[in-house]
Amino acid sequence: MKALVKTEVGKGMDGLGIMDIPKPVPKKNELLIKIMATGICGTDLHIMEDGYPHSVPVALGHEFTGVVEEAGEETSGFEVGDQVIVNNIIGCGHCHYCKKGDFIHCPDKRNLGNKADGGFAEYVKVAEGKAVRLPDHVSFNEGCLSEPVACCMHSMDQMNIRYGDDVLVMGAGPMGMILAMLASHSNANHVVVCASSAAKLEKVKALGIETVLMDRGDYSKHEKELLSRYPLGFDCLFDATGAEELVYSTPRLMKMGGRILGYGYYRGERPTLRFPFSEFWDRELTYYSSLSQVGDFGRAVGAIAAGKVNAKALISGEYDLDHYFDGLDRVMHEKDVIKIIIHPNAG
Repeated sequence: MKALVKTEVGKGMDGLGIMDIPKPVPKKNELLIKIMATGICGTDLHIMEDGYPHSVPVALGHEFTGVVEEAGEETSGFEVGDQVIVNNIIGCGHCHYCKKGDFIHCPDKRNLGNKADGGFAEYVKVAEGKAVRLPDHVSFNEGCLSEPVACCMHSMDQMNIRYGDDVLVMGAGPMGMILAMLASHSNANHVVVCASSAAKLEKVKALGIETVLMDRGDYSKHEKELLSRYPLGFDCLFDATGAEELVYSTPRLMKMGGRILGYGYYRGERPTLRFPFSEFWDRELTYYSSLSQVGDFGRAVGAIAAGKVNAKALISGEYDLDHYFDGLDRVMHEKDVIKIIIHPNAG
């Protein structure tokens, strides 16, 4: 079968290619999934550049959905032809964290797409317990957004937005937009998105969410605008930019006792952040971090199915697997691209 495979560590993009690999054979308790749609994620870029732990050789891709092609004889919840999404985290099953059901913190976990073959392939095999049924009225394109929505669900749970809170989302990439949509259906009083892409902010406005244009060259401009609208600042702030310098400016935008959540990894010149402890202390702020999803695929696809997350609004383009690198080039170089979908079995 055809797959996008990382073959070597240390080679970066040179160690990546589309090639033929053996079609997986499911065990008695596994499903063979014919993959219909897979999203390109920022984590995929980190893996390609050897900036994220991974095995080799491995087929990349962890945001995917498809159709059950074959069901092992010991499976009972799915039949051939069922449409499914897949939880990509595989815990060891016996460590302290797995016994708590806290698979995300398992030290020996394997993620489909970095430690085990994932969704940029025509087929993948998964344990039956990792599959979640996709409602008939939710498309494959929408369904593969369930993984990033599940990640944002985890962030929402950590933030625990209280009734009447004012919420600021920094960044209007796929995660920023999903967080804003979820927050707009929460206990929040107001939700504002601040980002540097006017085109992305137009998409956010179309969803009925308030926006402010970020000035990357002079943070004081958008800070002044935000504080003119919300003089006391915000109760909750999601930082979905990955920009290190924003960490140092966010305390100025917060109400006393506010809560800030850093979504994902920060990029910058220093290997660690120069965290502004004094400003957090003076304002009694709380900082949260959010690594991934914790298995909330049922809730995630439910939010998409109910229209609380408009997954279609996130999709900027679609490609077959042979043209994966065309889609990747857009993700890497076009500022206004949000989510690119790959169809491994197109046609």
